[in-house]
Amino acid sequence: MNRLNKLVLISSAVVGSTFFGSAAMAQAAPNGVLNGVVVATKGITVTCDLKLTLDAANNKGSIEMNPGDTNCAALHFNNMPYTTSYSAGVLTFHNVDVTTITIGDCYGDISGTWDGSTLTISGAVLPPHTGGPACTVDGFAA
Repeated sequence: MNRLNKLVLISSAVVGSTFFGSAAMAQAAPNGVLNGVVVATKGITVTCDLKLTLDAANNKGSIEMNPGDTNCAALHFNNMPYTTSYSAGVLTFHNVDVTTITIGDCYGDISGTWDGSTLTISGAVLPPHTGGPACTVDGFAA
């Protein structure tokens, strides 16, 4: 009987630690202002300072790029704020509409992973809106 009690106790500890460990790892959606750097490519590559303004309660977000590269001023984000969604550590901006330096602009959803302090955008692709290559984006904001 003593052996059975130990087995039940150990099993309970393992199940409990798994349950509570998963809950502790869940991150709330990012909220407020995040600043960072992004490298964007559509025919040419620019490195820009990135500012995200997020309203998690209303699922809204705005994107702003500042020089860094002087060409960053030519990128325009239209129809903001964008609707955002957050699930399982992934933040998505929906229907992002970007006027780009090169022909074709870009339009679509862009996502990044949130670890509780930093949003990382890695290999994100926005399809061309009217032609030319897609926009690719890599960067971070914290």
